[in-house]
Amino acid sequence: GSTGQPKGTIITHRSIVNLAYQPTYVHISEQDVLLLFSSIAFDVATFEIWASLVNGARLVVAPADVSSLDELVEVIQGQKVSVMWLTAAIFHQMVETHLDGLRGVKQLMAGGEALSVPHVLQAREELGGCQIINGYGPTENTAFSCAYAIHEDDALDPSVPIGRPLANTRAYVLDAAMQPLPPGIIGELYVGGEGVARGYLKQPALTAERFVPDPFSEIAGQRLYRTGDLAKWM
Repeated sequence: GSTGQPKGTIITHRSIVNLAYQPTYVHISEQDVLLLFSSIAFDVATFEIWASLVNGARLVVAPADVSSLDELVEVIQGQKVSVMWLTAAIFHQMVETHLDGLRGVKQLMAGGEALSVPHVLQAREELGGCQIINGYGPTENTAFSCAYAIHEDDALDPSVPIGRPLANTRAYVLDAAMQPLPPGIIGELYVGGEGVARGYLKQPALTAERFVPDPFSEIAGQRLYRTGDLAKWM
């Protein structure tokens, strides 16, 4: 799960296919090289492994003993990685101390927590030809729910948007009564669609609390995941 005590999240094969096969939030071809840098217990490993393999790209598995940014740069440059994902914390460190190590990367996804606007602006300015993408989403909705590709003229004021829902994904900003809020009003973010997990392993009470019936769907049995995150439509 995203927060609290570690817990198993039950993800279907169908949800992984929706995340990884011919994604619209990032473009992956047979010419691309993706990097598996995450632990396989981390949800983003799902993207790194399957988005490469099901789209015919090459998957580079980072050595288990990579413990410094210098070693990470060696892998990125030595293997000519073209698509990768970094946690916000590592992305910020790379921008501050190892920005040259990201040259050659064509699409760089980052997320896990809010991205720093100054770091994103610096990376956009100095990494010509690299598309930076803010990827947002909880484990319980199969790694990514929304994505935002940073444009050349984005002011990013006051923050980096999380963008729009992925294909076959829905996002709602709701009040305490689960009613939709208008643009500019802060509420809780709920996500739904093909990525919603079956629930938590052997925790029916917690599953019922966090995975709720979808009042906006005409399909019986559809559910929304309560992210606990605050958001607003821009």
